[in-house]
Amino acid sequence: MSAAKEETLWHGTPSPTLLMPHYFGIVAVLIGLPLFVIFFASSMPDLTRQNDMKTFGYIATAILILIQIAVLLVAWLRLRSTMYTVTTQRVLIEQGIFSKTVDEIDLRYVDDSQFVQSFVDRMLGIGNVTLISSDKNTPRYVLTSVKDPRGVREIVRTQAYQASHRQVFTRST
Repeated sequence: MSAAKEETLWHGTPSPTLLMPHYFGIVAVLIGLPLFVIFFASSMPDLTRQNDMKTFGYIATAILILIQIAVLLVAWLRLRSTMYTVTTQRVLIEQGIFSKTVDEIDLRYVDDSQFVQSFVDRMLGIGNVTLISSDKNTPRYVLTSVKDPRGVREIVRTQAYQASHRQVFTRST
């Protein structure tokens, strides 16, 4: 019996929609903090203090925006450096910005799979696919925010079923 050639069936990354809270945070600071400072400064009796308060507010806003942009950039790099691959034999999870970690789950050991979509995820066509396996290193893994999660789950389910039936069992004598 010859070994079956491993073929890639699906390849993907987490959806960039995971970055939406970062974008909302930047917009909230960019709009909310200056409005709050202007409102607070307007209650001050002295014009010099009002101007100082406004200047402080604008500087604080700029600093917070720079920090949030740095956090957004790191989150984006982490997102882009995560790769999911489903082959005819295994599921590979590659992660890391500077150093790489590759986990794999042999499809023969995948016991169950499921996908979950929130209402917003359904509108965006993304969701999470959870793999439950008897693998010792990775007994449970979630492929986060993947496109077409139902289709990905079906690929994994079908290949896990086929891999478990291709398995050769031997008896002890």
